[in-house]
Amino acid sequence: MTAAGIRDFFTAGFKPTASYLLYGEEKSGKTALLLSAAAKIAEKGGKVVWIDCGARLHPARLRQIFPVERLNQLYISQPRTFHEQFETMLNVHDFPPSDASLIVCDDFTYLHKLELSGKPSTDLPIYRALSLQAALLKSLAIARKISVVLVGLVHSIPAIDAQEPVAARIVTYWSDVVAKVQRGREASVVMQEKPVAQKIYFKVVEKGVEVLRF
Repeated sequence: MTAAGIRDFFTAGFKPTASYLLYGEEKSGKTALLLSAAAKIAEKGGKVVWIDCGARLHPARLRQIFPVERLNQLYISQPRTFHEQFETMLNVHDFPPSDASLIVCDDFTYLHKLELSGKPSTDLPIYRALSLQAALLKSLAIARKISVVLVGLVHSIPAIDAQEPVAARIVTYWSDVVAKVQRGREASVVMQEKPVAQKIYFKVVEKGVEVLRF
């Protein structure tokens, strides 16, 4: 078996026990890419758990990409608060669907970010709760031999003219594969940062995504 990497996003060949982080700016193609992968899994008879923390899973777009006749193979949860997200992660960890092969947590850090006050003493428990959620998902991936994808946004670091994932230390620590999606004028690119550098260019189309070159 080949090592986990960004090709898995396009082939839906996610490796059992592996955790992936896919991050990037809004509307860069992250959700479309993963919906396309989920559709491939469903077409092969597999089932996917989709935790939509940022309420970005729009029904019209879902119907364009995911086969309507297989929607019963997509388990969707939409927590509205960080507390609800925490409870969802506990439930998924303790009572995971026995037939699911992939768990996608879209906008994993969105509700966490809304809770932050900027005061270290107040924010520390929130970061601990986020880290516990990531740890629970990794533990579940190993125990059930399934795959987990965390999807996150970015924040800028002006001092070094760079970007990194929100809660970078947490989400990168628990991920075997770390990749950034960057949108260009004519195409988007997935840039693998961990474990080794690699790029795949693609574009978002009505039915999902189309690979341009590896």
